[in-house]
Amino acid sequence: MRILAVVIFLALVVCVQCSTSQKKVASSEISSPAGKSTIAAAEPEDESDSEPELVIHDPYEGYNRKIHAFNDFFFHYGIYPLASGWNFITPRFLRVGLDNFITWAYTPGRLINNLLQAKLAGAGKETLSFAINGTMGGLGVYNASREIFALDQTVEDSDQTLGKWGIPEGAYIVWPFIGPRTVRGTFGFAGDLMLQPQTVVVPVYIQPENIWVQGAIIAGTYTVRAVNQTSLDPDAYDNLMKDSIDPYAFLRDIYLQNTRKNVAD
Repeated sequence: MRILAVVIFLALVVCVQCSTSQKKVASSEISSPAGKSTIAAAEPEDESDSEPELVIHDPYEGYNRKIHAFNDFFFHYGIYPLASGWNFITPRFLRVGLDNFITWAYTPGRLINNLLQAKLAGAGKETLSFAINGTMGGLGVYNASREIFALDQTVEDSDQTLGKWGIPEGAYIVWPFIGPRTVRGTFGFAGDLMLQPQTVVVPVYIQPENIWVQGAIIAGTYTVRAVNQTSLDPDAYDNLMKDSIDPYAFLRDIYLQNTRKNVAD
């Protein structure tokens, strides 16, 4: 019950996923240095070659737009200033090392989701990367698997696993701090929390005095990750959004496109 309460608490206060989701969308969907997405590409000359129309189920659009505006404000006036300060006082190699370590520590979640989707090649890649980076990379601080062996980690998560199992994505919804999700993606996010090391390490080894302190510590680790990731590429979000006429619809569409592509692969 304590773990379940932590999950519910984090679903309301965690701020990392807003930044993380934005970066994932940016890295996956931007097709030019100018930051234009594939959704903004020129229309094909032949209508027969055009891609199928994106089906959108957004019954909570009024609410979602308000939360999107709040998250945008929070990023620019909360996460971004912290990231700028962190960037100023911390050398880049230390920030890259911290990001590498967190990515390495999150290996169990990616490994389990690869196995649940019967992606044995991906599971093998995660296992090998974990071993290489844990030894040659000094507990993941140096991404030796990528830099030496050209072996990158996968991007599998619980939302993709649920999609592979045939569970429909449901309505699109934007959560405070967390950012864009679908109903299925919300449950997937909770599943990912359960598979991440801090959810286990904090209650078992640190053993804070009550569940609120426990939740605050776990949320703090996400905040550190969000600030650190933003400091590595502070302009990613603004570059993604700058040419959009309707930022809310733009982010929603590329999020759904990216999610469906990941489930289909």
